[in-house]
Amino acid sequence: MTLREALAAGTFPVTAELNPPMDPVAEPVRRTAAALNGLIAAANVTDNAAATVKVSPLAAATWMIEQGLEPIMQVTTRDRNIMALQSELLGAWALGVRNILALSGDPLKVGRYAELATKVTDLDSLGLVKLIRQLNDGRLAAGETLRTGTDFYVASAMNPLVDTAGKVEAKIAAGTQFFQTNIVYDVPRFAGWLKPITDAGTLDGIPVLVGVMPPRSSRALEHMHDNIPGVEVDDATFARLAGLAGEAARDAGVAVAAGVITALREVPGVAGVHIMAPGWEAEAVTRVVHAAGLEPPASG
Repeated sequence: MTLREALAAGTFPVTAELNPPMDPVAEPVRRTAAALNGLIAAANVTDNAAATVKVSPLAAATWMIEQGLEPIMQVTTRDRNIMALQSELLGAWALGVRNILALSGDPLKVGRYAELATKVTDLDSLGLVKLIRQLNDGRLAAGETLRTGTDFYVASAMNPLVDTAGKVEAKIAAGTQFFQTNIVYDVPRFAGWLKPITDAGTLDGIPVLVGVMPPRSSRALEHMHDNIPGVEVDDATFARLAGLAGEAARDAGVAVAAGVITALREVPGVAGVHIMAPGWEAEAVTRVVHAAGLEPPASG
């Protein structure tokens, strides 16, 4: 079952995030993809996240497909003009990528290339969604007709507590077919923010996968709470990690993530979860999925 089929069926699928390496080697991606295959519905492959140079997401997505794991390829507009974006998307479709998360990209100033690279401004994330819709309709930006069109399943990011209802509506109008959100810890706060959007019918037919991250330390929680817009860590979560380090902190972090998922399953409008665990993807995602009771049913 593909991600699109799983979301249409209402099965509460799990996606995760897979970060390509900086070194041009395939084995880390293949190893993680093989470990997650059969456990989750699909995995995001990031695109120079945090404005740092990594292996191309298209290369990493291809390695994932080889291991049987369905990719959600992130594409940022920050590094490519409109010609390069279209070329990348056409190549992705030809190589078997079927899901795209359209992003503007992290600001160059958060990485090491602010003085070396030029931010490309042909399109923002909304413009990229519209461009992908054009490709899906069989047309390129300058009016060329494709004899073989694409049929990408297109995602946009959603930033809880920050995005307005109007911003969500604009992304859907542009052609967004599902959302993945930033990290959520305080589920009641998130549910209160989401409720008026779902009550208005804005998200009817548009699945939302909510971001969950198992924290490995109180310091990590403090960083997210203080520096990432829309991420609010509640006092109870801070207390769960207080004074812990090493394996004890990882155990607590897995338990926190599993508890967040359990609570999210009761929130109207939540179609699934997206687990982010940079640096320990295979271990953390496996542990969280099992702790939350989200293992896929055995086949046969």
